[in-house]
Order: sequence, then C-alpha cells, then structure tokens
Amino acid sequence: MFIVEFSPPEAAAAALVSLELLHKRAPNLPIFVFARGGNERTAARAMKLGASDYWPIHSVIVGELCSALQPLIEPPQTAIAATAPLVDKWRQPEIAGYALLKRIAQSAAASVYLARNAEFASPVALKIQAITGQQVVSIADRERFAKECEILSKLNHRSIANVLDYGITDDYLYLALEYFPCGSLRERLKHPVSEADAVNYAHQIGEALQIVHAARIVHRDLKPSNLMLTNENRLVLIDFGSARTQFMASDLTRSEDCTGTPYYVCPEQIDDREPDARGDLYSLGVVLFEMLSGTLPYLGKTLADILAAHRSAPIPRLPEHLKAYQAIVDRLLAKAPQDRYACAAEFLDALDGVRVQIGNQKSSNS
Repeated sequence: MFIVEFSPPEAAAAALVSLELLHKRAPNLPIFVFARGGNERTAARAMKLGASDYWPIHSVIVGELCSALQPLIEPPQTAIAATAPLVDKWRQPEIAGYALLKRIAQSAAASVYLARNAEFASPVALKIQAITGQQVVSIADRERFAKECEILSKLNHRSIANVLDYGITDDYLYLALEYFPCGSLRERLKHPVSEADAVNYAHQIGEALQIVHAARIVHRDLKPSNLMLTNENRLVLIDFGSARTQFMASDLTRSEDCTGTPYYVCPEQIDDREPDARGDLYSLGVVLFEMLSGTLPYLGKTLADILAAHRSAPIPRLPEHLKAYQAIVDRLLAKAPQDRYACAAEFLDALDGVRVQIGNQKSSNS
C-alpha cells in the first residue's frame, strides 16, 4: 500500500519508481495507491506502472477498502485449488469479441473495463468476474447471474443502464453495459448541487427504482457512484452486482454478509436481514439528504460508528430554507421499513406534492 504525495513532483517520482520496481519483482502482488494532490493523469500513470487500484485519499470509502482487502487476507482454499485452476484476478482477462482498452474500476469481486466490440457503435463498460480465484462463483451464483441479466436486459428504461450483452465462459462471468463518459453522481457531488437539480435527480432515481422494483428486483447498493450522468443531465442506474430478485429460491438469493456501502446501507442490511424495495428507498433518502445539504446524514470516525448511527441516531435536520423536504427525508430514513414509503410511486407522489407546494408559494410571493 502506497500513500503518494503528488506535490511536489519529485516526491511523487520517488514513490512511483518504488511502485514500478515492486510490480516488476512481484507482478501478481496487488498494489494499492492512495493519492494526495493527484489527478486523472497521475491515476493513469500509477495504474500503468502496476497499481491494482487507485484512490484519492480524501474519497476513500471504508467499506469499499475493506471489501478490496478482505479476499487478500483470507487463507487459501486448498480444496478448491485442487479441483480447479485459479484465474489470476490481476491479469487482464480475455473475452471473445471484446478488445479491452483500459480498466476503469476494480472491486474485490470484479473489474470493469472500457472495451470495444465490432457489434456496437460505441465503447462499452464490460464488467468481468472470475469464476475461480479469491471468491469462487458457485453454480447457483452463475444461475442467478444469468437470470438477473436476462431480467435487466428486458427492463428497457432510460433511467436504467442498457444491458448490451452478457455471458459465462469457462473462466469468467461478463456483462456489457452502455458506457457513460460524463462520470457518476459521486463526481458531480464534489461541487454544490442546486435544489432544483437535487430534486430532479431524486425524481429520476425514484423512477428508476419504480421500474426495477416492478420487475421484483432489489438493487441493494444504491449510491452516487452507481448513478451515472449523461450529456442531457440524466441519471442512469448501474451495477446490479448486489441485486436480488425476490421471487427466486432462497438458496440463490441469501447473502451471507452485509452488502452495500456503509454510508448508504439500510439498518436491516446491517443486521443481516434481507431488505426489500424499502431498503433501496432508505438509500435514496441518504442520497437525497446529501444532495440537498452537501453532507451525509450519518458520519463517524469508524465503520462501527457509521453503522450504529444508521441503526439508532436521530434523523438529521435539513437547513431551514429546505425544510419543505424534511418530511420526505424523515419517511425515507425511517429506521423500520414499515415506517418508510411502501413503494417508489408513493415517494414520487410526495415529491411532486412538495414541488407543487413550493411552486405555488413562489407564485403567490411574486
């Protein structure tokens, strides 16, 4: 793990030389870079020299870091190794028909590449997960993957990423989605968001959840980095890697751990209870509060502090000039699922009601 100061440049140069030497000596060793003062060019340089992942140090999310490190500290599964050759997760995979241009994201379970395929006019985001390795993909996991890809490919809604292709090879699961060069809501939130944009984005997210939930799918990992922006300022929901279809057999749907990002996770996921659609609405509440106020509703010095706040801390108050949205936030962030909106349609109706109320007040004041 390297912490690299990119200012002054000579300090960064020495650290990157060490990174390059280490990568040459141990090419299969995962190397994580935490950067202060870097940018896209420094990120690309670090990855080219052998970094497995790169985080701006101010935006490291504890849960994602833990997820990336956990597989590396678990003892090797010798029984599995004896029955199947392991796929090197850190080697660039090969998927027939796709030319991988660059890796654009990495998690403990999968990698996402910018890729080209002659069948598609534009580059695609190709998500690839090794079937064997640190996290073995069971037959049940493969069945669930194929079933959920089939369902997602039929959703056909402008607020949900188009599934262009998917498949299972001897070594990998892969999923090709439309690529969004404008980045995610996470990058957008690095700058203030207007009230109008925040409400517009929340409405778009609610519409996406309405479609997803109608297909009986629970996303389970709604957060700004899974909401991509288009040139038309439209949000598109991506990454259904943690999703569950509620109508499938329990042995295909039960998760043995708490999925989702700690800042956006609902209390029932923390308690290892399977969330329904109302869990996604809780995560939407976190995103809405963050967009309106510029800060997350629940923070803490440790992961335990954050999770405890989700379970028991009072719902925070919005600034006075945004108090019209407080009742909506209160319903979305209710600790008990039964106290939240029953469905995305109810949330959209409430949001539209506040919009009309504010519009009428502005008209009467003018």
